[in-house]
Amino acid sequence: MKKLFLLIFFLLYAPIVHAQGDQFLPTGQIIESDYIRAGNIVQVDGEIKGDAFLAGGLVTVNGKVDGDLFVAGGKVNVNGTVGNSVRVLAGDVTINGPVGRNILLLCGNCSVTRQATISGSLLTAGGNLELAAPKVGKGFRFFGSRLFLNSEVANEAFVVADREFVLGPKASVTGDLKYTGNNEAVLEPGATVGGSISYQKQASDERYPRFFGARTVLSSYEKVKPLTQGLSFLVMALVGFVLLGLFPRSFEKVVRALENRPYAALGWGVIVAIAIPVVVVLFAVTIVGIPVAVVLLLIAYLIWLAAQYLTAFYIGRKILLSRFGERRGWSLVLGLLIIFLLGLIPVLGGLVKMVLVLLALGAMVLAYKQPVIIEHKPLPRLSNRGRR
Repeated sequence: MKKLFLLIFFLLYAPIVHAQGDQFLPTGQIIESDYIRAGNIVQVDGEIKGDAFLAGGLVTVNGKVDGDLFVAGGKVNVNGTVGNSVRVLAGDVTINGPVGRNILLLCGNCSVTRQATISGSLLTAGGNLELAAPKVGKGFRFFGSRLFLNSEVANEAFVVADREFVLGPKASVTGDLKYTGNNEAVLEPGATVGGSISYQKQASDERYPRFFGARTVLSSYEKVKPLTQGLSFLVMALVGFVLLGLFPRSFEKVVRALENRPYAALGWGVIVAIAIPVVVVLFAVTIVGIPVAVVLLLIAYLIWLAAQYLTAFYIGRKILLSRFGERRGWSLVLGLLIIFLLGLIPVLGGLVKMVLVLLALGAMVLAYKQPVIIEHKPLPRLSNRGRR
């Protein structure tokens, strides 16, 4: 729980300190607690006794981290020692040092060199991986495009390689090797597999990935999909009740803005829907702005969810108000049910739902720009007969 809290705090904290420039922990300096830093360049040459949370365009760890290492950045080099696990989200990643437990890499291009040792497991998802560590202690998973495996894997190996899978001369899989992709694996002279080798070709027109039971599991999901949709609707309704109870005035302001200025709301909604992806892409392509882009995506998702609740409240209130008066809770439930049913209609339902959400997004902007105005009804005038 502590690490989850710190990770959430780190994602919110990184964009704020990102503009502070470069961050360095010099050789010989020891941090007795957790360490959180973000900047254009982040370099750790000292020692961190706790966990490390780092973000930047170029992140280099040459020192020692006794706890877990969390990194988000453009280019990441881990040359030092990490006592526990390593988790990295980046464009280019190179692991050169020993890792006490597990490694999780979400990256475009990844490299784990001969200087790296992995006591636990390795899970990689992304583009390309070159794995040359002497040994992977507990198992290996890869989901990506190209894989060059030239290490000893002490347990089973599961691989999804769309384009290429090569086992180098020093590759050794103690357990079974299961893989899928468009092409069969290439075993260079010297590569060995202690267990069985299972290959399933991935067809481009398949609806589900054929990866050792994944197709069966996803196909089974279709049978229970109505049940899961019903449960998700109940969860949405409960969350909506909580939000409506916490922010009743915000709901009212957005609904009034939507009623008074629907065309302006639609215009602002389209602007917001276009602007957010553009801003996210601009931050992401600069590499150093990747942490900001991640936080913006999270904020955009929360805003999109809020817009759906506001849309539901508006629709339900519009239907119930004239006949039954103000029924806030029932208005929200009815609106959510209508949006849920719209989502079941192919194409047309999705388009209608999108327009409604865009209206709510724009109304949120208008409600934010418009201050709260309290209208006071004038007091009735006293007649001459009522004056003294």
